[in-house]
Amino acid sequence: MKCLATIVADLRTSPLGMRSRLADALDGVPLIRRTVERVLHSQRIDGVCLIAPADQHAALGDLLAGLDVSYCAQAAPPPYHALVRAGRIWGLDGWRGGIGSLCCFDEDLDVISAAQVARQHGAALVASIPAAAPLLDASILDAMIEHYIGEAQALRLTFACAPPGIAGLIIARDMLEELAPTGQPPGAALTYQPDRPFADLTAKESCWRAPVELVEARGRLLADTHRSWRRVEELLAAGAADWPARRIGAWLSRDAAQRIEDAPEEIEIELTTKMPDLEASVLRPRPPEFAPRGPISVDALRSTLHSLGDFDDVRVVLAGFGDPCLHPEFPAICRLVRESGAAAVAVRTTGRDLPREAEESLFAAPIDVVEVMLDAATPQTYARMHGADAFEAVIARVDAWIARREHERRVRPLIVPSFVKSTENLDEMEAFFDHWQRRLGCALITGYSSCAGQRPDRSVTQTAPSPRRPCRRTRTRAMILADGRVTTCDQDFAGRQVLGSVLETPLLELWRSAAALSAARSKCIADLPLCPACTEWHRP
Repeated sequence: MKCLATIVADLRTSPLGMRSRLADALDGVPLIRRTVERVLHSQRIDGVCLIAPADQHAALGDLLAGLDVSYCAQAAPPPYHALVRAGRIWGLDGWRGGIGSLCCFDEDLDVISAAQVARQHGAALVASIPAAAPLLDASILDAMIEHYIGEAQALRLTFACAPPGIAGLIIARDMLEELAPTGQPPGAALTYQPDRPFADLTAKESCWRAPVELVEARGRLLADTHRSWRRVEELLAAGAADWPARRIGAWLSRDAAQRIEDAPEEIEIELTTKMPDLEASVLRPRPPEFAPRGPISVDALRSTLHSLGDFDDVRVVLAGFGDPCLHPEFPAICRLVRESGAAAVAVRTTGRDLPREAEESLFAAPIDVVEVMLDAATPQTYARMHGADAFEAVIARVDAWIARREHERRVRPLIVPSFVKSTENLDEMEAFFDHWQRRLGCALITGYSSCAGQRPDRSVTQTAPSPRRPCRRTRTRAMILADGRVTTCDQDFAGRQVLGSVLETPLLELWRSAAALSAARSKCIADLPLCPACTEWHRP
C-alpha cells in the first residue's frame, strides 16, 4: 500500500499565525531540512511532497538541496484554517486540546491539497507531517503505517497519543477525498456528537498505542513558537536527535515537573470587579467577600504587555472577578491586547447588560474566544446561580453573536458557553453540554472551587490526587488583579498571596522574583495563607 508523506510548508507564516521559523537554523541546520531528513529515514514512506505557495518553491528547493522531495502548489489556506488556529492555540502542548477538542494534526493538514497530491502520486495513504518537527520519530511513523495496514483500515486513519511533533497522522486518500469538499479537519471526527455517541477513538483500532512515556508527556516538540523552539534547542543540545521517543517523553515529564518558565503561558487580567449587579453569586466570589478593585489603567496594561517582548505564545484572558466588558475603556483595551503580539485573546463575560461599544469590540478586535458564563440550562437554575432573572436575555445575545458571525462569514470570536459543575446545578449539566455541543461544537465545563476554603464547598467530587505535589498552575499562569497587584493564582480573589504590583514592577520581574519562585512553586507551602487548603494544584 503506497504511502505518501505530505508536509505543508510556509516560509512566511506558521499554522498558528506566527512568524514562520522553517528557514531558521536549528543547531546549524534549517528547521524544515531537519524535518524532511527525519521523514526520509522512514522505511514505509514512498515519497515526500511539500505543499507550499508556488512563489516559495525555489526558496524551499535551496533549503532542501539534495533531498528527494517533490512540490505541490497550495492555492489558498484550508477552509477551516482560521478555526483550527483560534481553537488549538489554547492546547499547544497536547496532541488533543483547545477549543472544540481539535488535534495537533489538524494544524498542519490541508485535506484538499493532500487529497490532490495523493491522487496524482497514486498513493492510497497519506502521512501528514508537521513541517516544524525536527524530532519526528521515523520508527514510530513506520509502526503507525504498519498498524494502519494491519488493524485500522476500516476506520481509515491512525493517530498517536503523543506530544505534538513526535508523530504524524496516517489517513486514507478516500477519507481525504470525502473531507475535501468542505475542508473539515479530521480531528472533528474525534469529538463527541450528542446525536451520534460513540466510544472515543483513543480506545479504537485507529489509535496506535504509544509508549506510556509519550502518553503521559506534556510539551510541544514543534519548533514553531518561542517556547517550543527553546525546548527543542535544549533537547538537541542534550543529544535527543539520537534518542528513542521513550527517552524524549521522559525528559518532557521531568522538565514539566521542574521548570519555571521565563514568562507565563497564560496571563489572566482582571479589568474591573464591576458586575451587572451586586447580587451574591453561588458559584463565584463577589463583594463583600473582597473589596471592590479597579478599573485597571490602560497605561498599566500597555507596559505589562510590552514587557513580554519576544514571547509570541502567551495567551491573554480578560476575566478575573468582574465582567471585563464593563471597563470604561474596554474597546481600547481590546485593540491594545490584539496589537500587543499576544498569541490569543479571550474574554470571560456574563453577557448581561453590555455596552454596545463593548459588544462591537469583541468583533472589531477581533477577540479569539468569548466565554459566556451560563452555568445553567433553564431560566430557573440561572436565577439561582446568578441572582438575576436574565437567562433569556443572555441567550438572545449569544444567538445574535452567532447570527452575526454567520452573516459575516467569519470564525472569530469563538463563542464558548461555560458551566461550573456544582451540587447546585449538577442535574442540568448534561442538558447544557449536549445543547451547546450541537449548536456550537464546543462547551466548557469546569469544577467548582472553594478557592482554598474561602467559600462554601459545593464541589461534586474531589479530584486532587495524593500525595500533594508542587502546583502546576503557578508554573504556567499569572494573575493580575484590577488594582495592579499580581497574585500567585486565580484562587486568590482577595489578594492574600500578592507578589507585587505591575504599577511598580514589570510583570516578568515579579514572575521571576524570589517570592514567586519559593513556596508556591515548591513543596514548602505551610507558611502560605491559601495553598495548604487548595485542591486545585493538580489542574493543568
